[in-house]
Amino acid sequence: MKRFAIIAAAFALSLTLAACNTWSGVKQDAKEVGQAAGKGIEKAGEKVQDIAK
Repeated sequence: MKRFAIIAAAFALSLTLAACNTWSGVKQDAKEVGQAAGKGIEKAGEKVQDIAK
């Protein structure tokens, strides 16, 4: 199972790198993913606060 996870991670990384031709593209994509995750966490926190009221 561990071997499968390593292979899957390597495959996902290769697809990510193939989608971006430059490292600046990789950095931009990572930035966008981080921002989207932050927005999702923020929305989840707001929902939790609404429910707690």
